[in-house]
Amino acid sequence: MIPGRMTSGHPVVAVVAVLACVVAACQGSPASTAHSTGTATAASPGASPTASPTAGASVTRGASPSPSGPRPTTGPGGCSIAAPATAPSGLTLYVCYTITGSVSASGGFIDSGQGASALSCADWAQYGGEAQGSAGVALQAPDPGDAQVTVNGQALGFDLVINPYSGPGSYPSTTVAQSVSLGDTVSWSTNNTKTAAFTAQVSSDGSGSVTAGELANDSSNGTIESVSESWVCVMEPAS
Repeated sequence: MIPGRMTSGHPVVAVVAVLACVVAACQGSPASTAHSTGTATAASPGASPTASPTAGASVTRGASPSPSGPRPTTGPGGCSIAAPATAPSGLTLYVCYTITGSVSASGGFIDSGQGASALSCADWAQYGGEAQGSAGVALQAPDPGDAQVTVNGQALGFDLVINPYSGPGSYPSTTVAQSVSLGDTVSWSTNNTKTAAFTAQVSSDGSGSVTAGELANDSSNGTIESVSESWVCVMEPAS
């Protein structure tokens, strides 16, 4: 046979060999690997809530957490927020709170009651809403009573209102009374003291904080109470 010249039978052999190589290459290809799942870390103060370490990726402020649904989270002040019985829907505030004085307690909760009619966190931050005792635009800070938080077996409630409210910014004072209640009989408010201090801050993404200090016991027994809370706002998918 002349070198470099194929006989009529060789092309068939060559085609078979090529097909064999293609099949072998396919069989030898590595299987595609599954995407790995991120692990969330605890949020630092002022950060958005994150899912529990086994729940998935962390949350970015102003966006829906991933995954959505009942899960324990870490609030903006590093507090632990228990998984709710049902998945949050719509505008949801993830809150860390502290009360000090004659009663001391701290923790976290989810408030889905404030800004329920808002189209977005930015919309709620810009326009606020109507709050009890307000004559105009006001913004009601998160209330643990909406989440049925208890301290020493009694329901804890905050009535902390920014009024008048004119959008994102800092507020050194307010025209309505601020109060903390424990059960149906114990409450502290700005009604009976001139030393009470109130400050608030709301960002354009709906996150914020409120502090009310030296609230006097409404029964005039001389005890005082202070409260502070910080929160982030998330628009959860409709359930």
